[in-house]
Parts: sequence; structure tokens; C-alpha cells
Amino acid sequence: MKKILLIAGLFIFSLSANSQVTYQEKDPKAKSILDNLSKKHQSLDNIVIDFTATFSGAKIKKQVLKGTAYKAGKKYAYYTSDYIVVNNGRYNWLFVKSENEVTITSNEDAEEENGLISPSKLMSIWEKGFKYQFIGEGKVGGKTLQEVRLFPENPKKSKYHTITLIIDKVKNELNEVTIKGRDGVTMTYDINNFKAAQTIASSKFTFDKSKHPNCTENDQRF
Repeated sequence: MKKILLIAGLFIFSLSANSQVTYQEKDPKAKSILDNLSKKHQSLDNIVIDFTATFSGAKIKKQVLKGTAYKAGKKYAYYTSDYIVVNNGRYNWLFVKSENEVTITSNEDAEEENGLISPSKLMSIWEKGFKYQFIGEGKVGGKTLQEVRLFPENPKKSKYHTITLIIDKVKNELNEVTIKGRDGVTMTYDINNFKAAQTIASSKFTFDKSKHPNCTENDQRF
């Protein structure tokens, strides 16, 4: 479903390696980078991210979305000019503006049905089910960026082909992510601005149907 290929994340990036890559299933250099990244992200909350998301593939029309993501505890939300996604930690609302329709699902079904990756999972996706490899490091626009590539431990059971992480070495934060799916769709997510410890209004995590007159509601919470 095109309308649910929303915000999962993420980015295509090519970074020049400063040495030839020697493949290892769980590269210790990559592990060190990812462990430090996990430690940093686990310490953060009340996060606001400005992003550009691009979806491409041989069988779909290229789509570019710009918006803002919010995360507070288990709650998160995405706001773009085309879609609104709100998750209160229990239920998920996906509002498609062009169709004036909102689909509500249980939280455990949200990612499977919406093709979405929550900010929490985005910032920890490498922690389970992947092998990893350090690809290289280089200067881009004044930043020192590191590239780490993830490969599913069980490719036949994974919906992912590969995931590429571009990490700001100095800030120890994700800069870009690319997810290549086994369905041929590539999701590229560019983090334009990343702020933690922000004051976020609780209304960001509530879908207000009254603001969308004549909105069709598709409630799948069973």
C-alpha cells in the first residue's frame, strides 16, 4: 500500500572508506561504534527530529517527504504535509490527508501494518538480529562521518536486505540511515536536525479528529 510506505526510515549515502574493507560477521570496530551509539541514544528522551524521507524502487513512484518526528518515552509522532502518524504507546493513528482517512491499529500491529519504524527502534535497530561491518570514515561538509553496514543474521526471514548507518563521529549521533527492503523498496531518511531534552506538548501524541472534518475512521483495534 503506497499510503503506508510512510516514515520508516531512511537514507542512501556513499562514504569513501579510507582503507580496504575486510568482511567479518561482527566486526569489533563496528561493534564499538554501535555500542557507543546505543549508550548515547538510551540516555536521550523528549527528542525532536527534523527529517527528509525518500522512498524509491523499481515498482513505486519516488516519494519525498519532509517533516518532524517527536518522541517522549514510548510515545512518538510524525508530522508531514501528507501524513500524520501518532502513537500513544498503546494505539497507532495513521492519517492520510489526501484521502481524509485515519486508520487506527493496536500498537503491536502498527509497524507491521504501517511499514513504519518508531524513533525508538530507529535508534536501536542494530541491537538485535544483525551482523555488522565498519565500511569507512571520511569528512563531509565539515563533519567526520562513519559508515556501518548491517546484514540480517537470517536473511530468508528478514524483511530487510541491508541497512546502512551514517554516524556523526564527534556528536555520536545518527546522521543518515538507508534501509533496503527485500521487496525492492529503499527508504532513505536524512536527519536534518536532532534535539533532545525538549519540551513537547502532550497534544503532539493525540490525534484530534475534530481538526479534520468528515474524516473517515478505519478502526482496526480488535
